[in-house]
Formats: sequence, structure tokens, C-alpha cells
Amino acid sequence: MSAIVSEPGRGRRFDTPDATPSTGPWQRRSRAICEMKGVGMLLHAFVPASRANGPGLRAVVYFQGCSLHCEKCWNPATHKFRGVEVPVHEVVQRFEEASRFGSLEGATFSGGEPMQQGEALLELMRTFRRTAPAVSLGMFTGYTESELACGRFVTRLSATVEQKCELWRAVRRRLDFAVMGRYDQTQPSIAPLRTSKNQRLVLFSSRYQEGDFETQLVEISIEESGKSVLTGFPVLGVPA
Repeated sequence: MSAIVSEPGRGRRFDTPDATPSTGPWQRRSRAICEMKGVGMLLHAFVPASRANGPGLRAVVYFQGCSLHCEKCWNPATHKFRGVEVPVHEVVQRFEEASRFGSLEGATFSGGEPMQQGEALLELMRTFRRTAPAVSLGMFTGYTESELACGRFVTRLSATVEQKCELWRAVRRRLDFAVMGRYDQTQPSIAPLRTSKNQRLVLFSSRYQEGDFETQLVEISIEESGKSVLTGFPVLGVPA
């Protein structure tokens, strides 16, 4: 899981964007798809452009909520399931707005634990695949592939084991890559995107090869408001 640190405003409630909605055809179509479903999600943060979370320039969606509570997790502020529920179409709108300022190769889902809001995750992925099929999709999850395949994971909305298995199959079909497994501070790793040696980088499509994933990076950006945002993989000498 890549780190996300935002100062000031850490631990705030999460409000919907105040930007004027775009009226472009891409945004109108994606919004219509999501509004029909009425799907919402707890969102911790949205990073519009990062090179530390997968190949190329990517937007990063940080889900709010994770019950795994890995010891020394880099993102403890993302653990509680709290905050304002954000409609999926507004997250899609943020991606569309971000893509105007640079060519985004894809989106990476992090957290928190994306699979614990699997219904919202799947709707995001479906919308991207319908409206921007060239976009690549990646995910950080604390679950192993076998846990997900067997439905051994928690979901925010009640679901049977069979429903969770089907949910994972639907997510899997739309993924290009995922980093899978709990963070284990006793097994530090410097492999691309992996913070501990037990984690696996799994390629679900032919789009990427192992060599496409670069050395761990850390990024610090300062927004117009003066707020600083750190994302990526903090190393010795860089505050986490």
C-alpha cells in the first residue's frame, strides 16, 4: 500500500468536490451511468497525478475504511469507516478533470482497503471501462488472491460468500495489475510497489510486464491552498 499523508486537514470529514461540474460528453455519459446505480463510496483522498503508484502518470483513489489494521500501517487515518459518502460519479468527474491537464495512463485504487467497498470499486471500474477503455486499472489490496477467490474478505455492505466470490471475479476481469497481501513490517521490501516481501505483484492482463514497474518513489506536492500531500513509498530520511 502506498502512503498518503495530507497536511493540514488530516482526519477530516470528506466533502464532495466544490468544483463546477464539467459538461463534456465524457463526463455526462459517465455521470449518467453512475447515477442510474446510485452508488456511493467513502473516499479518503484523490491524488490527480502520480508516478509512484504504477506505470505512467496515474490518478490514485484512496478508499476510506480498512478492518485489516496491519501493524505499523502507513495509512492509519484510512482505517475507520467514517466520513461523507461520495457518489461514484463525482470520483469519475475528478478523474476526467485531472486528465485535462496531462495524459493519464490509468487509475490506481488504494486505501484503506478497496475490496471492503467492493461494490463501489466495481462500479468505478465498470464506468472507466465503458467510457475510457484505454485507461489501465491497478489496485493495492491487503488480501491475497486466494482469500478473495474464496470470498474470505469483509465488505461494507452485507454479502454472502457466493456474492463476494462473484464480486472478486468481476473486479479481477477489469484489473490490469494488483499488489496483494498484508503489509508486514518485519519483511521490508524495495521491490516495485511492494512494501513487504510477502506481497505479490500480480498481472491480470497482457498490458504490462514486471519491468514496467519502476523503483519505489515518494512524491510531495503542494496545492494552491498551501496544503502538502505526500504519496508513494517513504524511505529513510523521508517523513511517513
